[in-house]
Amino acid sequence: MQTNELDFPKEWVELVKEAMKSGIKKEDFRKFLIKEKDKRENKGLTY
Repeated sequence: MQTNELDFPKEWVELVKEAMKSGIKKEDFRKFLIKEKDKRENKGLTY
């Protein structure tokens, strides 16, 4: 399954682009995304 930028909210696309430029480790970024997703789900928000 292939996705593109249009499948995600702009704020998430920008977050990923910033992370790619920052040199963050892939595993650290994955942990961050999981944590943020959990926060949003607990508040009733979606991504």
